[in-house]
Amino acid sequence: MFTLSLKVQKKNGLHIRLAATFIITLQSLLKDKDAIKNSYVIYKDKKVQANNLLSLVSLKIEQGEEFLLTCADEIPPHVAKQIVELFEEKDVENVKETEADLIMMENSYILQEAFTKLPNGVVVVDRDNVITYVNDAAVKLLEKPPNELYNHKANIVIPQSRLHTIMKTGQPEFAQKQKINHYTILTNRSPLIFQDKVIGAVAVFQDISNVEKITKELKEVQELQQRLDLVLQSVSDLIALTNEKGEFIFINEEMHGMLIKNKKKKKIQSIIGDNLWKSLLKRPEPFMKIIQVNHQLTYITKINPIIFDEVFRGTVVTLSPLDEIKILLQKLELMEERTKYLERELSKHQKLNSAFSKIIGNSEVLLESLSMANKVSKTDSTVLITGESGTGKELVARAIHETSDRCEQSYIRVNCSAISPNLIESELFGHEKGAFTGAYKVHRGKFELADNGTIFLDEIGDLNLDLQVKLLRVLQEKEVDRVGGFEPVTINVRVIAATNRDLAKMIEEGKFREDLYYRLNVIPIHLPPLRSRKEDIPLLSEHFRVHFNQHLGKSINRFEQGLIEILSNYHWPGNIRELENIIERLFNLTDDDSLKVRDLPHYIYKEEMASATQNLDFLPASNILTLEEYERQIFTHACQFYPSYNQLSHALGITHKTAAKKIRKYGLEHLLGNKYQNT
Repeated sequence: MFTLSLKVQKKNGLHIRLAATFIITLQSLLKDKDAIKNSYVIYKDKKVQANNLLSLVSLKIEQGEEFLLTCADEIPPHVAKQIVELFEEKDVENVKETEADLIMMENSYILQEAFTKLPNGVVVVDRDNVITYVNDAAVKLLEKPPNELYNHKANIVIPQSRLHTIMKTGQPEFAQKQKINHYTILTNRSPLIFQDKVIGAVAVFQDISNVEKITKELKEVQELQQRLDLVLQSVSDLIALTNEKGEFIFINEEMHGMLIKNKKKKKIQSIIGDNLWKSLLKRPEPFMKIIQVNHQLTYITKINPIIFDEVFRGTVVTLSPLDEIKILLQKLELMEERTKYLERELSKHQKLNSAFSKIIGNSEVLLESLSMANKVSKTDSTVLITGESGTGKELVARAIHETSDRCEQSYIRVNCSAISPNLIESELFGHEKGAFTGAYKVHRGKFELADNGTIFLDEIGDLNLDLQVKLLRVLQEKEVDRVGGFEPVTINVRVIAATNRDLAKMIEEGKFREDLYYRLNVIPIHLPPLRSRKEDIPLLSEHFRVHFNQHLGKSINRFEQGLIEILSNYHWPGNIRELENIIERLFNLTDDDSLKVRDLPHYIYKEEMASATQNLDFLPASNILTLEEYERQIFTHACQFYPSYNQLSHALGITHKTAAKKIRKYGLEHLLGNKYQNT
């Protein structure tokens, strides 16, 4: 790198004429164009191309100041001498030339500053399409430093420039839109013509990215406005906007129709009244009020003030018909209730483990109990199942075991009421050899056999108080003492207990220990009686039909009409076990492929008849009828539920002959079995 120190002796410093002379001198002395391109003038903290006139003038080098000329290659001594002499040669006193230089300098400074500060980008090229000037805005938009632009071909460093095309055609281009980097710009290009010759070209371009963004936003606002108008016109509520005087500046079709129908002025005061409007002006806060228009339609009126720059500018008004809202709320409440119901039902069915599928029924009371059992099956907590005999307590206990993490281990069932009181302790806890007469070897009790598994203590309420104490210790200490043994045996057993007795009442009577009750009653599960889940009777009956077909080798494929209704109306004190026995009875008595009403036990008929007759509308005591008339009413009502005299006689507790005689006597043959046929 060659560096030459120069000092300006000219009175006006490095003015435009001297700068032009300097460039011409370089071009005449340095024949290598690349050498000129790579020559720079350095003054203070600025570095500019040595052959760029505007850049040299913009340095504002004054008389007596020094600057550096740098070149890529070394300059011959005689060339360096001529350059030094150019700046050190003193001015010949010429007032006019001096004044002309000052004017030229001032104009060049103005021109330089104007181009530099111009917000639009400016790029100038010479006749060879070499960039001779770029301003600050152009540098920013092109995102390239000046040294990568000056003295380079425009079509190379700015591929989109098209200035070489402009110089060829001699025709300007205006308002050409293009993308440069991440900017959207609008460009004007013009050739520079001197003495009818093209000596270069200039491109002036403006960043319109913000303008495009604003235009897009404006378009989006307009689209949003159209959507808002469409929404406001589509809703069934009455909507309006007012100015600060209460005058409507917008109303939708519903509001417009109401105002015309009720002959109201287009002011909010005509709807809410002057007093309410004045209150709003004094205290501009949202409010809601029920207002009746012309003593006809009632609306829920909502008014929200519009505050801009802390100044009240108007309001947003909505009127909603009260009757429609009431109906909507009722429908919404109904749908919410239905949704909650369906969610409950769905959760019950979806969450139950397959082990619970053996328990037949879809009634809500049953599914609630099964859902609880399903949830606690994965824990080791003690479960107490309560419910009447025949409700399926043992099935639920087994399902809990099969769903638990102990399902691969033992499940031991103990019926506490079926074992002799003398043997139950040994059965539960085991005994050592020689503990009593007949104890010839060590016997492991039910708790030991259930180790790591589950023990089901059915009819726990039948344990005597002494055994209750020992059972309590097993639950607390998790170990058993064999009869005749000296060392306790540690066990890991989950306990599920069940009873059909009222343990709380037994505690009051001193027949059951309270501490044992609370130890067992960690997870209480109550199974409802069959009379509380009668909607499950058809499912259970069908289940038992399939079951007995397989076990009895029959092909019963249907129930006689009316049979299921009678079964559903019975109160079932024996619960599911009783229903199973009744279906088995019907299987054994039928002589074809259907289960018959006539084969039901007499006591079920009697209850069905009692249920039917309790709905008879007897006349008040002031109009007592004859016995014969009451008899007519009873037979008129009862005969409709039975298709034969035999079934009717069973239900009424009379003979077949009497039933037939009474029906003929009162001429009721046409009513026989009417309701039975329609069930």
